[in-house]
Amino acid sequence: MAALPSPTQVAGTHSSIYEAYYHQVDPNGTGAIQALDAARFLKKSRLSDVVLSKIWDLSDPTGKGYLDKAGLFVALKLVALAQAGKDINMSNIHSETPPPKVGELPKVPPPSATPVTAPVLAPLSDWSVKPAERDKYSQLFDSLQPSNGLIPGNKVKGVLMESKLPLDTLGKIWDLADQDKDGMLDRHEFIVAMHLVYKALEKHAVPTTLPPELRARPARPPSRPPSRPPSRPPSRPPSPQPRVPPPRPQPPPQSNASLLEGLLDLSSPPAPTPPAVPSLPASSWISPAERVKYDAQFTAADTDRDGFVSGAEIRDVFLDSGLPQNTLAQIWALCDTESSGKLSRQQFAAAMCLVQRALRGLAPPAALPPELLAPDSRASPVPQVATRVLLAPSYRWL
Repeated sequence: MAALPSPTQVAGTHSSIYEAYYHQVDPNGTGAIQALDAARFLKKSRLSDVVLSKIWDLSDPTGKGYLDKAGLFVALKLVALAQAGKDINMSNIHSETPPPKVGELPKVPPPSATPVTAPVLAPLSDWSVKPAERDKYSQLFDSLQPSNGLIPGNKVKGVLMESKLPLDTLGKIWDLADQDKDGMLDRHEFIVAMHLVYKALEKHAVPTTLPPELRARPARPPSRPPSRPPSRPPSRPPSPQPRVPPPRPQPPPQSNASLLEGLLDLSSPPAPTPPAVPSLPASSWISPAERVKYDAQFTAADTDRDGFVSGAEIRDVFLDSGLPQNTLAQIWALCDTESSGKLSRQQFAAAMCLVQRALRGLAPPAALPPELLAPDSRASPVPQVATRVLLAPSYRWL
């Protein structure tokens, strides 16, 4: 099933209003708006339950049971379509409509009273990258110290922000450059992003779709030219080539090698061993409020309801943290104590705790403290009503 369109494309000219709605319903920036919270919020649009149920199905096409930012923007755009009397379907998702009305319209900064004439942006007919430009962008890529040939979005963000281009322009450039939508840029994608930035600074309009000159990756030159055939036959037949022994079978990879369906590379050199972590009670590692949050994320990610989450099921949760791949791989290896390639509810909570600590600059411990897997008697379970909503095949709009 096709991925949802990017938030900047869905919001169009009303991106500030959509962003304000998003911060209303997800003030802590968790990136996962649970079904019950989304239902209560969308109910303020005064649309019928039938219409809201259809909007939910289109906004959560894979049945995750929660909405991320892209899903909420799609839901808001579908609400706007319904309120404008237009058909609710994904083919209209890019149509220009008035902003959605979900309760009171959020307050956004008013435009400047002094009218400013927008500069005329000239379209560009040739988007090809010259060799000198490619070398310049490639050197900048290397200066950012890519890990396994990739630079995470939080590193690229700083470079893009230095251009002082409008945020909506930078959002369009990112959407075009991140061609595989993994939240990171390889060398070619980074070159595309920087080329679009420089052309935008030269007052050229950013294209709506990626030009063919930038979509195609440069072909690798052959390692050596093919040898020319001899001008005359050899005086004697060539000596037989020695038989090459068949390759030795490789041992089967460990289950952690398939971490996040190959998205995290475990072949990078291990990080230096961090100092030992003192023993702490379970509640000192994870507060009751954090455990409730992690439980809700686990329930939403456990789509097959087997009591475990695989790498594919928590891919977005891990990558949204913006941590380096080797750090995420180290956290997974610590918490997957049985090397099963899956995490239980307790192991998932431990992993999210280590992710949050890493975001505060604390390196993962050399070994997983046993207190992290000990159940916390003071933690409050996920409310049953929320669990029923997440497990229901269709959602009641309360």
